[in-house]
Amino acid sequence: MKTCVQCQSLFEVSDQDRAFYDKVSPIIAGKKYPIPEPTHCPDCRRQRRFAWRNERSLYHRKCNKTGKQLISLYRPDGPCKVYSSEEWWSDRWNALEYGRDFDFNRPFFDQYAELQKEVPHLPIQVWNSENSDYCNYAGNVKNSYLIFGSVYSEDCYYGSPYYSKNCVDTLVVRECEESYECTDSRKLYECFYCQDCHGSNGLIYCYDCQNCKDCIGSAGLRDKQYCIFNKQYSKSDYEKAKAKLDLCDPQNRSHLAAELEKMKRVIPHRYMQSKQVENATGNYIYESRNATDCFYTDRCEDVRYCVQVVDLKDCYDANYTEENELCYEYLGAYQNNRTLFSKFCNQTPGAFYSDSCFSSQNLFGCIGLRSKQYCILNKQYTKAEYEALVPRIIGHMTKTGEWGEFFPISKSPFAYNETVASEYFPLNKEIVEGNGWQWYDELEKKSYKGPVFKIPQNIDEVTDDLVKEILICEATGKPYKIIPQELAFYRRHHLPVPRRSPNQRHLDRMALRNPQKLWDRECADCAKNIRTTYAPDRPEKVYCEACYLKTVY
Repeated sequence: MKTCVQCQSLFEVSDQDRAFYDKVSPIIAGKKYPIPEPTHCPDCRRQRRFAWRNERSLYHRKCNKTGKQLISLYRPDGPCKVYSSEEWWSDRWNALEYGRDFDFNRPFFDQYAELQKEVPHLPIQVWNSENSDYCNYAGNVKNSYLIFGSVYSEDCYYGSPYYSKNCVDTLVVRECEESYECTDSRKLYECFYCQDCHGSNGLIYCYDCQNCKDCIGSAGLRDKQYCIFNKQYSKSDYEKAKAKLDLCDPQNRSHLAAELEKMKRVIPHRYMQSKQVENATGNYIYESRNATDCFYTDRCEDVRYCVQVVDLKDCYDANYTEENELCYEYLGAYQNNRTLFSKFCNQTPGAFYSDSCFSSQNLFGCIGLRSKQYCILNKQYTKAEYEALVPRIIGHMTKTGEWGEFFPISKSPFAYNETVASEYFPLNKEIVEGNGWQWYDELEKKSYKGPVFKIPQNIDEVTDDLVKEILICEATGKPYKIIPQELAFYRRHHLPVPRRSPNQRHLDRMALRNPQKLWDRECADCAKNIRTTYAPDRPEKVYCEACYLKTVY
């Protein structure tokens, strides 16, 4: 056991962990340079990475090269230069122009931070997408608005859909269509206000239902149809009851939500959401083996401490990434091999401490390079020069305590409250600034002084003029708007216009989740020890896999 240098909690470094660190330790000119054991616990390591990812705080600002107005994840008064996507990807500039010599009299992270302020950045992280200007960290999306961390989705608004179409207000849904306010669900069609549901159609206010159709206010069902509050109805009686259900009526929604909460207290809960897994711990793990302490993990093997990842092999401490192998302390983008302590790089094997580099290899401390190799702090070297200098830099960073650590939060270009770290590890301004991290006051000050528009309760009474109005969030008082495509979706499914801003709706969905943390507790049926995201003092009945399958199926 080791003591975390940040939070002072105890954490484990196992022999299996040490074998991994040895496996990914770089070999340069035939010599291995060991990666040291981590000094931070897994949670603090994840918090540190998350503090470098601003998903949802978008700003209007100008391109530093052309003056063109654009949307950016970097605030106008922040430390970074930004080029429009067209300029950034053009041949009209070269990131090697910002190259500099390594100074062995100074810490590496200080030198990196200076480079970070000089090299132009992409305004938002969007790849191969169409008509999706207000999205971020998205790839292969089309006709979408304010979706984040999403791939292969079309006509989606607000949330984080994957491989989905025509979905609104989601939180990590995969292969869903025509669905609304769904959280951590898969393969749904025309489902509304659902959580942890899979392979189902026509669900309304349901929880943990799989392979079900046409159910309302139900929880823990399998292969059922025409159920209301877990009670079986005939088709005709169900359709009569559904016809009377008006989701535009807030009293109806409150009643359904309250009854569903009661159902969730009664049904047995599976200790871990998973399918087709072998030797796995965590939650929401699918088609994976040897996945330890992982969450939202698909098709992965031999991974640990990974969250929201797909198609990884032999990786530790990775987030928001796909198709990687032998990567460690890595954040964002995809298709990397032996990429360590880096972020948002794509197809950059053998990169260390690098950011937003593409189709490159053998980089150290580089930013914004494309189709380059053997570069250090954006300066070009020969292969021999690179292999001679990198070991010296590793030795220097070992002395300064930097080698083996991800970029410190204090060097992030984002304020803590702009990043996903504030969602998973919420802190107030006093604590953040006491840690030497940034806080952005203006983020909390958005307001609207104009007249308050009263939204009609019934969607049938809403006119097209609504999209011209500025609405006020009933929870925070912050302004927001409705876009025409979104209004069309509400009309199509007879759903109410939301009274809360998109960011508040996102936080509301986040609050439905269990924490990404594991506790030891006993199965409520057989008393077997289980590792689960349900804390021991929570009231739910939590079952091990065998007892759950015996009871539910």
